[in-house]
Amino acid sequence: MASLEELAQRTAAGDRDAFAEIYGILLDPIYRFLYWNAGSREQAEDLAEETFLKCLVNIGSYDPGRGPFKAWAFRIAHNLLVDQQRRRGRRRHEELKEDVEDREVTAQERLEDEERASAVREMLKELPSAQRQVIAMKYFADMSNTEVAQALGRSEGAVNALQHRALRRLGKILEERDWR
Repeated sequence: MASLEELAQRTAAGDRDAFAEIYGILLDPIYRFLYWNAGSREQAEDLAEETFLKCLVNIGSYDPGRGPFKAWAFRIAHNLLVDQQRRRGRRRHEELKEDVEDREVTAQERLEDEERASAVREMLKELPSAQRQVIAMKYFADMSNTEVAQALGRSEGAVNALQHRALRRLGKILEERDWR
């Protein structure tokens, strides 16, 4: 399997199948990152679509010497998310209802899943934006500290510090809510 950087070069040269491979590899992690930050499935889907459109349109400007393609794509997703949040201000987001696909679940299981997702989202909302994004990229999009640092334009040390503070704060929130 070709690396994302090789696929990006092939896409820039006009290979549509190469971009389809990029899409297949990055769709889930980018969507999960956006899902946990955007506030609704619909917003995450719209932002993911816009992310891949911008990737395709600007793929010729991607420079492998400046970092991994995955970090470049996540930087685009991050910037689109920030732009959306600026446009919408601090408006309260509607509750997210997870679509559970590829398995049958009972109404009780679906309700429990929705309650857990809602509780996690509410706790994440209590974190500063930078901490929330680090947590979403690391734990929901399975990115390394190096990839997160490149995507957010920060040093790995700063990402480590943000992650540490976020996890410590989430631990305090769990204690306050008596979740042990």
